[in-house]
Order: sequence, then C-alpha cells, then structure tokens
Amino acid sequence: MIKSEPVVLAETFEMVRNLTMMYLNQLDKIDVHEMIDYKGIKFNSAYWIAGHLTWSEHSLIVNGVAGEDMGIDWIEEFAIGKDPENIVKKPSIEEILKTLEKVHSKSMEIIKNLSDKNLDEENHFGIAFGGVKSKRNLIKHLIRHEPMHIGQLSLILKVNGIKFA
Repeated sequence: MIKSEPVVLAETFEMVRNLTMMYLNQLDKIDVHEMIDYKGIKFNSAYWIAGHLTWSEHSLIVNGVAGEDMGIDWIEEFAIGKDPENIVKKPSIEEILKTLEKVHSKSMEIIKNLSDKNLDEENHFGIAFGGVKSKRNLIKHLIRHEPMHIGQLSLILKVNGIKFA
C-alpha cells in the first residue's frame, strides 16, 4: 500500500515524538527548573525545553500549517528568543506536558488530513526554509527541530544520573 506524503510525514514525526516522550517521562526524577551551568554558560532547563517543544509544534503546525490557534495563554513564554529565566505566566510542568499532548494530537490530525497538493501551499507565516514557503517545509522543519532538543533533554538527564539502557 502506497501512503500519501502527509501520512509519511505524520508517521515520521510520531517516531520523533515517541523518543521525546521517553525523555520527558523521566522529568519527575529531576529538578526540571535547574539550568546546567558550564563554564559560565547557562543552558535551558528541561522545563523550558518542554514548553518550547509545545510552542514550536503549536506555532509551526497549528498556526503555520492550519492557520488556527488553540488559545494557550502562556505559549509565547517559550518562543525563540524568550528569556527562560524571566517567564511571567509560568504553568506547571504537568500542565505543559498535558498541553504538549493536546497540541500533538491536533497537529497529527492537521497533518494527516492534508493532501499532497496542500503540502505545496504557502504556509500562513510566509516563512521560508531552504528558500521555500510551503507547508511541507514547516512540517519538515519541525521534524528536524525536535531532535536537537531531545539531545538537550538526554544530556540534562545524564547529568542528573538518569541512565537509559
């Protein structure tokens, strides 16, 4: 059976998210607000990364691909360029993870309901990745963006003594 490109993209992102969740499901074993300080450089906390993953998926898929908004009042606290040490609206880690799940479900529905032709349409931001402003490129960017943060979560957990087989 030949699968449509949107279905393949959704399945690929689902594989990435499963790996993300393996790490996020360990956060109850650490101080999620701790920022690793290495040679005077502070790195984002697991808390901020979880919020940022929620923001990025909501921004790229819900806003950028579908042109919708889920009305999450704290979401912009975790946008690119925001200061992780100056969060004004500070949801609990539990709320962030619950919202991440809702955003992901909505995103999977959006992606799976696209046609191959829809993927070529210009995204709602008019943002170009690789010189192309397509919805396809927003989805591909999200798929390549999340593993960078998976690596950060892995490092945070390892520094805190959490081991994976």
